[in-house]
Amino acid sequence: MPKINFRILALFIFIIFSWGLAWPVNKMGLQFMSPLWYTATRLIIGTFSMFCIVIAFKKFSLPTLKDIPLILTTGLLQLGIYILLTNVGLHHLPAGRSSLLAYTTPLWVMPIAALFFKEESGFLKWLGFLFALSGLFILMSPWQLDWTDHNVLLGTGALLLASLCWAVSMFCVRYMTWEKSPLELIPWQLLVGTIPIVIFACVRESNVSILWNSQLILSLIYMGVFVTGISYWCGVIINKELPTIIVSLGFLLVPIVSLSTSAIFLKENINLATAIAFALIISGLAFVVAKKETAR
Repeated sequence: MPKINFRILALFIFIIFSWGLAWPVNKMGLQFMSPLWYTATRLIIGTFSMFCIVIAFKKFSLPTLKDIPLILTTGLLQLGIYILLTNVGLHHLPAGRSSLLAYTTPLWVMPIAALFFKEESGFLKWLGFLFALSGLFILMSPWQLDWTDHNVLLGTGALLLASLCWAVSMFCVRYMTWEKSPLELIPWQLLVGTIPIVIFACVRESNVSILWNSQLILSLIYMGVFVTGISYWCGVIINKELPTIIVSLGFLLVPIVSLSTSAIFLKENINLATAIAFALIISGLAFVVAKKETAR
């Protein structure tokens, strides 16, 4: 496993807190706009902001033919489709629970990485994986959900499918060929993810009703610029430099931040079971990260 330097650690911390805060912010914005148009609008803002950043850093360049497969897969899977599915799930479920379901990505990543991509996966990593997923299962508390409710089924299905799309995208970022830097390709990935969502929104909800106010505008700015744009760029950098197992399990810290911020801003409950689940997730991550030091 590559040594985690200060730069990677700083990017990871930034992503965890920016994405963790994103769930309650997203939930507040969805009160005033449909999930489909909210997705389209934040993608437009994110794409525009990243084009401006790339031009400001004098890194703007047209993609080559070799860049197209990477741009299409990551742009559609991790941006357009993923964000749309998470917003559908968030529309039907509480913010805290939605973030948990969307971050079930390690459930797909760990087995695929070990079996098909031969990533290092010793006893401690599998133990950490089981600890982390046990904590996630407790947080999700599926026994508390009304599975006869259509909204619960739709929201849960959309979020699990979103996590699968993200898992596939992570392997694409990690193992596909990069002809240009992440900064140079991010605007094009965002553009590819944005265009079909905007077209679909125009066709599906041509007569959209939007209640414009300061809360919605601030929500869209935060979600577009920081979460969709800058944080996604940071996430690609981390995914390129670290094994997908480490990255996917590390991102389980995002629901912890999300649940904490949801409790503060949306008054969602944190109980003893939640505290136990937090401890399991953090312990699981400690096992995974400590594996190399133990081997030494």
